Amino acid sequence: MGLLQTFDQLSYKKIVSIAVFVSVLFAVPVGVFLVKQQSRINSRAAYEKPKSAQEPKATPGPIPQEAPLVGRAFPWVGKVGDIIWIQGFHFGTNPTDKQLRIGGIEIPEAQITAWEDDMIQAFIPEGVKQGSIVEVRVGSHSVSKSLPLVIYDQSTDLKLRKQGSVLYVENAPDVAKAIIWTGDDEIPTKQHNQEVAMQASGKTIIFDTQGLPVLTVLLLDNSGNMLPYYVDPLEFDF
Repeated sequence: MGLLQTFDQLSYKKIVSIAVFVSVLFAVPVGVFLVKQQSRINSRAAYEKPKSAQEPKATPGPIPQEAPLVGRAFPWVGKVGDIIWIQGFHFGTNPTDKQLRIGGIEIPEAQITAWEDDMIQAFIPEGVKQGSIVEVRVGSHSVSKSLPLVIYDQSTDLKLRKQGSVLYVENAPDVAKAIIWTGDDEIPTKQHNQEVAMQASGKTIIFDTQGLPVLTVLLLDNSGNMLPYYVDPLEFDF
């Protein structure tokens, strides 16, 4: 008996039952996949939080075959003298032909306390400007650059807050726009531009990360000038 003849002899109720079974059979794996993907975004720590290097820099190794790739500068908020970590790929193990610049300022070897293939540790130098970027050069490879940094000092009174997945500011009437970059070593970097309804006082929500790892946040006034701010390191897991 052919397949079509067999199908013709089935009752309507049986046909509906088979259709429901098949749809559930395919829907369950898709649903599980989507749940796992969302759980991964909500639970993963993106790049691992770096630990301060205590040992001397490694013995100089060879220039890697591939060009360096800066993934993120961590934390993206800091002041002169703070430790900054650059995480990424193909930095080499303390190669002799290398260069690290922050805001166009070359960092001397004595201020670079670790240089591993996936992490560099250094200090933010004097003279660094708002919106500075980190540049890494290894050998004759092309230079890789970070996203902009936020530099603050003791006079800074604007504070970026984080509650759950929501970023917000308080009593910040000058904030007109926010630029947020999200992503990590597995999630592609994405730029989000948010217009901000300025409020003279109270809480102003900037952005809901929806569990995505944040790479950097810039706050701008109506003229497009970057506004320095500081954060509570515990809120951002710095």
